[in-house]
Amino acid sequence: MKNVEGAQITAWWNRAVDIIPAGGGKGNGIHKVLEYYHFSPSEAIAFGDGTNDIEMLEAVGTGVAMGNATDNVKAIADDICLSVAEDGVYHYCLDHNLL
Repeated sequence: MKNVEGAQITAWWNRAVDIIPAGGGKGNGIHKVLEYYHFSPSEAIAFGDGTNDIEMLEAVGTGVAMGNATDNVKAIADDICLSVAEDGVYHYCLDHNLL
């Protein structure tokens, strides 16, 4: 991507990346949605398991890493739930009275 304008790489696994518009990304998407619905970041929760989810987890009040997340994702998360295979989002929501 050297000398490429208008695009950036975001890695989500050590062997896979996404090429997205510069200034794009999940964090910016979260900010736009929160702004549109007049929510503050403290009112939002996000779940992620890949490196490309870090900016999203940092953009919300509660960033939750999946049990199968990479170590760098778990390190920045506010909480960790069960893995995707164990229906982690569902159980997290049940345990925290969100459902």
